[in-house]
Amino acid sequence: MDVQIPVEPRGAARGRLSNYLASAFAIGVSMISLGVAFSSNRTQERLLAASVWPALEYGTGNRSEDGRDEISMTVANSGVGPARLRSFQVLHDGKPTPNAARLLNQCCGLGDEPAFTVTSGTRARVLKAGDELRFLRVPRETNAAAVWERLNRERFKTRVLACYCSVLDACWMMDSEQAEPLPLATCPEVPDDQEWSG
Repeated sequence: MDVQIPVEPRGAARGRLSNYLASAFAIGVSMISLGVAFSSNRTQERLLAASVWPALEYGTGNRSEDGRDEISMTVANSGVGPARLRSFQVLHDGKPTPNAARLLNQCCGLGDEPAFTVTSGTRARVLKAGDELRFLRVPRETNAAAVWERLNRERFKTRVLACYCSVLDACWMMDSEQAEPLPLATCPEVPDDQEWSG
């Protein structure tokens, strides 16, 4: 008994190979397009984040704008987007000082003498790009000379920690003892008695 095996024409095999190659090419082009779209999306996200990036900086001085002897402590937003303050601490010798009176007692031996200071609270503040917040001012003319002079030296031992977020909820911790802010997933909770209140 003879069995005949059908033989495929040579042109049909070539046609099927061409179809396979065309399909593989289409899949390759699709994968490349997907990769380009993903990369473009990440670039757009980075551009958006950069366009609203806040950057807090701390500074201290001992002269007011009108030339009077006045110790000041300031944070300023030198970034391009608003900074939403989530926590703010002022420490001296590693101990939190929630207000000006506690700071002057810890650093400068204020004792029972009255302190005449100008302070600003920091809780839930928003600093626009270019804004600054002078959270402590201590004029020399209205305070005991010995306390003022001591603070003028001790202010450089004061550490300021401020956790802040952008409008996109990217967060950083500014530490006055570090050159760069530290990126954080979220700001840590700070007890009320350790948060600067002015």
